Amino acid sequence: MATRWISSILILLALYGATSGKVYQKCPLARALDSLQISSRSFISNWVCLINAESGADTSKKTAINDQWSSYGIFQISSKTWCREGRKGGTCNMQCEDFLNDDLADDVECAKLIFSRGGGFAAWKGWNKKRNKKPNPKANTALSLVGLLVAVVLLLSTTPSYGKIYTKCELAKQLTANGISRTYQGHWICLAINESGLNSTKVVELTNLSSNYGIYQINSKEWCREGRKGGKCNMKCEDLATDSVTNAIHCSKIIQQQKGFNEWIVWQKKCKGKDLPDISNCNAIG
Repeated sequence: MATRWISSILILLALYGATSGKVYQKCPLARALDSLQISSRSFISNWVCLINAESGADTSKKTAINDQWSSYGIFQISSKTWCREGRKGGTCNMQCEDFLNDDLADDVECAKLIFSRGGGFAAWKGWNKKRNKKPNPKANTALSLVGLLVAVVLLLSTTPSYGKIYTKCELAKQLTANGISRTYQGHWICLAINESGLNSTKVVELTNLSSNYGIYQINSKEWCREGRKGGKCNMKCEDLATDSVTNAIHCSKIIQQQKGFNEWIVWQKKCKGKDLPDISNCNAIG
């Protein structure tokens, strides 16, 4: 009997360990935020400060606000306004529980929306509390300068430069300009969000010695050629990873026409049969 109880406890502990989140250290957190293009690098230290004030950099933190609402994840995103418990909803149109895992992509996307609509960093109470603390400038100036220098050197040495990060509405405008009908724009935007985080210059090197380029992560093995025009799109891969998404859209249309959206595995997992991004309020769509 005792052996059975011990086995049950060990199983529960294993399950807890498998589902608990990650607690980030400052430098890995800075690199993760930068790779997800949360903002320009000059503001990364502010985001790290905010996260440590809100959650202690714990991705699995959940805090009850009252009997109705809770705050979720590394940014402590509130279920009152920004997400919904058990289903997608709120201003971010996301499920709150999705903010409690190690994947920061959803958290970052919602945090950027909070920042833009909620008054910047002041939308978070943790930020306001930290800002109102007044440390001794003489005691901390040297340490702050050294810390900032170290963070900048780490970011510059471990991550590439990046170009334009599109909003959903900006991408919708470009899709319209390049002949994508409104009916299918939700699929194209969902695909871009999950392939590249709407980063027009993202390049990912693969183990098969090919690379994926741009906002739709177009592969160099079949659709383009590195350093010269070629592939089924007859394009230079590097031209698919610029601030302009025109070439990327044109090549992606060829891919979709020949093989359908199923060519993108991410679309099958994240977009097919799922709720698509809401772009009904984008004035750019005709």
